[in-house]
Amino acid sequence: MQRMVVILTALVAFGTIAASGCGSPAPPAPRHDAGGPVADSRNIVAQSVFGAAHVEANLNQCAGRIELHQGAATVNDACFTGDTDVVVCTDASAPNPVMCAAHRGALTVAGTGTDTVSFARVQ
Repeated sequence: MQRMVVILTALVAFGTIAASGCGSPAPPAPRHDAGGPVADSRNIVAQSVFGAAHVEANLNQCAGRIELHQGAATVNDACFTGDTDVVVCTDASAPNPVMCAAHRGALTVAGTGTDTVSFARVQ
């Protein structure tokens, strides 16, 4: 009898976990016309074994890529509010060191040659 209770409990637990991951399927990828503008999908669907996951998207992104000219570049954008901003930068074209410094209304980037640098302000 005790063995039967353990087996039934395990089956119920497995069924609950397996069923909780089921939900609406992910929306289809946006279609792109040849030569037309790229469609930007803001549909976010996330599932886990415990059910739907809560995901928030920050549409006010302060991120991008910039190509350095003679090892330096400046990004002028009002999203940079001052020197207390936390900014993450990485060299996207080579394993070279990069320096980024946020100022009011601008981001100063220094690196190597004409490398491409990806940057993002973390909120």
